[in-house]
Amino acid sequence: MVNRKSRHHLAALALVGWYLMMPPDSPKIPHDVDADIPLARWVVVTSFDTEDNCEKALTDLQNNQQDPIALDKTGKLKRLQKNDAALGKARSLNAACVASDDIRLKATKSK
Repeated sequence: MVNRKSRHHLAALALVGWYLMMPPDSPKIPHDVDADIPLARWVVVTSFDTEDNCEKALTDLQNNQQDPIALDKTGKLKRLQKNDAALGKARSLNAACVASDDIRLKATKSK
């Protein structure tokens, strides 16, 4: 029998989603990203219900060296499309799956 505390814990776990995120483009180096910037300033490309689904999508992107923006179904990231293969590769190789409740996402977004 599951006690009340366990049910609350299971419910909380069920609410955690996963973001496929990429660092912003480097302002200093053409065709590259700024992966050292705090995670709170990275770009959320899309979300997944499980870590496994996110990791599979990330692996596929990296194996194909495909720009993560290709997964954006909302059109919100269209402004970031640059048709730059080297930049797309840098984005995919530096992209990451991040839990939606990761404390690093709550850090300040200012410079």
